[in-house]
Amino acid sequence: MTDPRPREEPAFIGDAALLRRRRTFKWRAGDGRPDRLCLGVAEMDLYTPAFLREALDGALHLGELGYGLCQEQEEACEKYLSEHHGASVAGLRGTTDVLAGLRTVLRLDLPPGSPVIVETPVFGELFTVIREAGLTPLPVPLLRDARGYRHDWSALGEAATSGARGWIVCQPHNPVGRCWTEEEQARAVSLALEHDLLLLANEVHIPLGLSRQPRSAFADPAIHRARSYGFTSASKAFNTAGLKSATVYASDRSAAALAAMPQSLLGRPGSLGAIATVACYDQGTDWLRTLRGALADRVRQVLDELAALPLAAEAAVPDSTYLVWAEFPRGDDAVRFGEAVAASGVHLLPGPGFGGPDFAHCFRVNVAAHPEVIREAFARIRTALRPTAAGASRPPCARRTVTRSPFG
Repeated sequence: MTDPRPREEPAFIGDAALLRRRRTFKWRAGDGRPDRLCLGVAEMDLYTPAFLREALDGALHLGELGYGLCQEQEEACEKYLSEHHGASVAGLRGTTDVLAGLRTVLRLDLPPGSPVIVETPVFGELFTVIREAGLTPLPVPLLRDARGYRHDWSALGEAATSGARGWIVCQPHNPVGRCWTEEEQARAVSLALEHDLLLLANEVHIPLGLSRQPRSAFADPAIHRARSYGFTSASKAFNTAGLKSATVYASDRSAAALAAMPQSLLGRPGSLGAIATVACYDQGTDWLRTLRGALADRVRQVLDELAALPLAAEAAVPDSTYLVWAEFPRGDDAVRFGEAVAASGVHLLPGPGFGGPDFAHCFRVNVAAHPEVIREAFARIRTALRPTAAGASRPPCARRTVTRSPFG
């Protein structure tokens, strides 16, 4: 039967005062200024869509606040991954969140102290999770050229040969937004098989394809010969991180190990989180498609705002995700930009958190905000840049250069 309800459009909140009433981490980050604007933490400034409100309201009406519902979540996730990302998995387990699932798999599947490859710049909490599992992060920088970011296969091979036991691959990559191609994923599986690496696919951003639809690592049949796990959640695409619900899935080779993992170590999804996950995967496809279009518009807006700065900014345009990775390679431009951001009350995430001081000239911008919020944030930054003595004495710098554009 056709749904008689009109299609709902994703709605961003433009009232900054209303956003500041939020008690989520994004709007408590930064220096606590009463007029702060937050474009840092990866939450979206969205009103909750009707299909999700209805699912949660119905659960509350029934008092569904008890234990359970892992099976429903696992079934919905398996169907979603298969239909939208070509994945074929051999087993699934519910977990509290992606990081909890990663931590448990790393701890149970690798000997203490084992080196685990992470490709920098990368989501900084991966370093924390690896250490919490009793293992050692092994940074391997991505290569950067005129076409954008790519794997450094030579360095990855050297790391595997010299003792790495695991490799976390982000698809798409956070923060640079690359979607790894079918050929790149096949080569990653081959490397894992050659060196018996534990291959861990962090696919939490996988529903957020902009110019390119991300393909799951589990779309490659060869992955089932490797020791491999995937991790995803509705949290990023549907803005439900606070409901604590994610899914771990395994290759044929790792399915028995996943089935044997104690649920107490994996953690259990909250009942409301599982209900929300099922609703998002079953009912949120059209809403998400429209959201991706809106996010592509926000990417364009942020690139234009970076272009208007009196600094030489470069931006890696994302294939996927609502994150823009901005670089200031010339002289002290990054220092000036960071000082202006701090003075303006705008919260962004500075580059060192994604891999150390080599990324001190970088910032990550969350574009998932109302156009007026983005406009106001960058207007404040430009105003803060103007009064500095250095800014007054310099001619305007070159406008941004874009490494790769999906928008033509």
